[in-house]
Amino acid sequence: MKTNLLSISFFKGKTKHFFVFGFLLLTLISCNKKAEETPVAEAKPAAAETAQTPPANPPANFKHATAEVNGVKIHYVIGGKGDPLVLVHGFGQNWYMWNRLLPELSKHFTVIAPDLRGVGESDKPESGYDKKTMATDIHELVKKLGYNNINLAGHDIGLMVAYAYAAQYGNEVKKVALMDALLPGIEPVWSNVKGSAWWFGFFAWPASGDIVKGKEKEFLTNFWPVVGHAKDPFTAEETAEFIRAYAVEGGTTAAFKWFGAFDQDGKDNLIFAKKKLKMPLLAMGGEYFAAAFLKDHSKLVAENVSESKIARSGHWLVQENTAQVQKDLLAFFLAK
Repeated sequence: MKTNLLSISFFKGKTKHFFVFGFLLLTLISCNKKAEETPVAEAKPAAAETAQTPPANPPANFKHATAEVNGVKIHYVIGGKGDPLVLVHGFGQNWYMWNRLLPELSKHFTVIAPDLRGVGESDKPESGYDKKTMATDIHELVKKLGYNNINLAGHDIGLMVAYAYAAQYGNEVKKVALMDALLPGIEPVWSNVKGSAWWFGFFAWPASGDIVKGKEKEFLTNFWPVVGHAKDPFTAEETAEFIRAYAVEGGTTAAFKWFGAFDQDGKDNLIFAKKKLKMPLLAMGGEYFAAAFLKDHSKLVAENVSESKIARSGHWLVQENTAQVQKDLLAFFLAK
């Protein structure tokens, strides 16, 4: 009951953001309707210029690369030395969400940060957005790079992908960190949050990608505060890169399919959960978001769970409290 009350109170506290974001969506629908009535020669989508901007650069000891795996092209950045650490981003961001952490993490690990299928420079196929398949994308990338055992962290949608990876390939995962989200189908938290997080439904709606297309900046900059806590946590460079990654042709439509696959994910997770994860698992939640439930939620699917509560943070942990996230991730992954 405590978990339910805490998560409900969070969503009630965001009511003002919900109304503002709802108004934005109506505006986007109206703007797109007007755009359809504009002669093609006069139409100049703002996103076109953004999408042509080259991807942001990682730190100097990292490089961009792509690999053909599981029938799709996956873009990633890689750098550092030591055992492999795979970092999986979530919705509203791409690989660049980890950029602040890469210099320090790369002193201890070979860090691999992919773009999930559906965003940025990775492919955007019609299907394959269930997390079981997306985890297989990452697994095949890891194998192609020559690694047999990894450390793994995932945030938001990346949390779901990381869990599906650990559940399918448990003998190949040393440790896993699940960061500020929850697992479809795992109750009691799933139904409670799904019922409160109305954007889950909008993002899963087949028409949503077309509504947002060309308005990625307005959409993302108004959505980020809905689940955040710290004011303006993203730098100008981060903001520009995240908008660019979703403005790539097909980006919004494909990324929303991550949410459209939640029903299938729930079915898969109920099967996965019959066999609890045995590797050490860190449940990392923001003080003003998933810290209210993530540890107990993780214990339903894993045997060896520890916790990190990120102070003064909402959902965007890495940007809202970079220092503590870096400290706690390093402590977890470096511990013997």
